Amino acid sequence: MIGLLLLFLTAYLLTAVIGAAVIVFAILRPRRKSYAFAVAHDLPLEPGDLDLTGEEVTFNLPGNHTTPGWIITGENPAGPTVLVLHGHRDFTHGAMRFVKTLAPFAGHIVLFDWPGHGGCTAPWMTCGVREPYDALAVIDGLPDEIRDKPIVLFGYSLGGQIAVKTAGLYPDRFAGLIVDGAYRRWDTPIRKKLKLYRVPAFPFIQLAGLAFGLTGLIRNFDRAQHAKRFPGPMLLIHGTDDYICPIHEAKDLADAAPNSTFVLIQDGRHNKCHEQEPEQYAAALKDFFQTISKR
Repeated sequence: MIGLLLLFLTAYLLTAVIGAAVIVFAILRPRRKSYAFAVAHDLPLEPGDLDLTGEEVTFNLPGNHTTPGWIITGENPAGPTVLVLHGHRDFTHGAMRFVKTLAPFAGHIVLFDWPGHGGCTAPWMTCGVREPYDALAVIDGLPDEIRDKPIVLFGYSLGGQIAVKTAGLYPDRFAGLIVDGAYRRWDTPIRKKLKLYRVPAFPFIQLAGLAFGLTGLIRNFDRAQHAKRFPGPMLLIHGTDDYICPIHEAKDLADAAPNSTFVLIQDGRHNKCHEQEPEQYAAALKDFFQTISKR
């Protein structure tokens, strides 16, 4: 009987450790999407597909890494430069879905791949530890006439929480911040996805958190603490049917920020609000960019 219990305990522990390892690996080194993926899923391949013009570029990142990107000309020559920070397991072609919505208000729109994503040579991402410096490196790599304009960060999902941290760390570098489908704590989207697949969070989240904690990747992660350090205008857009990032965490960020506007999209899903309610989304952006132009 004791032997059988030990066998079950061993199997349970192995399952827990392997499950946690899968979570950690999937976060830090997600399956990359390629140009072929963009073709197969009918994503925009270049700015011309959006009736816009742009230049394909390569940005230098810290650690002797490079990442592909685009500098796209917006429809408002007097508008700011918008740096788009994409979500987890996404890449520049996926981020282009937001470009047409941003174009009427921007002078230029800049896209790039995060480490561990798309064509970036850096093999691992770091949950927002290193990524703010990658974003700054991209900005520093822009031509002077684009870099010297007011810069707005636009981030969705993972890119949203990184945008909040980046703006909080370097508030003087940015004229404003737009966050779509953001979350406050590192484990929030993981818990939601596990629930979606009917997988219990315990003990996988706890073990994954232990691994992340030992490496320092989730130290001081709370994005509300970064939101309150950014004094500029912050627009937070969130859908009521976002199954990955709950509304209350986005509201926490809005409440923490000194100068925030919270826009709720009825029936909006994760990363889909701009497609589901384009007029409401565009109206929120218009109000935000008008605020930027008056500063």
